[in-house]
Amino acid sequence: MTQDVSIMTKIQKVEDTLNESMYKLDVLKKRLKTKLLTMETREEMEMKLEQIKEVLEQNEAKLKSLRRQNTKSFMLAASLIFCCFLLYGLYLMFYGTI
Repeated sequence: MTQDVSIMTKIQKVEDTLNESMYKLDVLKKRLKTKLLTMETREEMEMKLEQIKEVLEQNEAKLKSLRRQNTKSFMLAASLIFCCFLLYGLYLMFYGTI
């Protein structure tokens, strides 16, 4: 069974993943600044750092796409509300009383 997940839930999940990746990135950068690392450890950390940067880029692109989709949904809802008020106003204009 597939669950119908709202756009806001997807946005929240991607933001959480993004924040977690940013935290990992900061920790790795701080570790890399220490001079007590062996070359092997430093290379491993730099590889992890590159992987995290790739994940960050992917999540930022996904977040941008989801926000654009959320904006489209909002514009559709706002348009429908506007049309309802317009029709109600025309009804009152032609038929007078409520």
